[in-house]
Amino acid sequence: MKTRTPILHALLLLVLAFTALSSPSLSEATTLGMMTVKMPLYLHGSDGDPIIEISDVPFVSAYAAPEATYAAITKPFTPPTDGSWKDKEDVNIASVYGIKVEATDAGEGDVSHLVITVNASAAKAPEGYPFTVQQVTDAVVTCVRLMTPIRPADEQKVTVKVLEPGKKK
Repeated sequence: MKTRTPILHALLLLVLAFTALSSPSLSEATTLGMMTVKMPLYLHGSDGDPIIEISDVPFVSAYAAPEATYAAITKPFTPPTDGSWKDKEDVNIASVYGIKVEATDAGEGDVSHLVITVNASAAKAPEGYPFTVQQVTDAVVTCVRLMTPIRPADEQKVTVKVLEPGKKK
């Protein structure tokens, strides 16, 4: 009986090791990265002049660039405060208006073709906000352009498409 115990123990360890290595949820790790994205920000309810500020905002993602980078432009953002801002809310006006950004690489061969779609087809101006959907869409397009490096045409082609309110893909 004593000779079987080490063999069973070793076999049990072997089965456990195999299970751990073959299970994706146990063996795969997620690599997070921090990046900076441009966002159109507006502090609603402030006594200051109504203005959309284009600001660099940190963003964490484990998804591929450039898809995640461009999609981050329209993610909700509530900045930290010293406590003086009592009614904290999303200050990313693109998020508040319901605008989305999607990027895909449609390139074939040696030339990358980045297609960036600013989708404002379902966008709506919330009550009490001073900007039109077109103004906020323009601010999002500005963010996209500021985040897109200019490369030689034989290396990368970039197309920015805008879907206006009421229009679908």
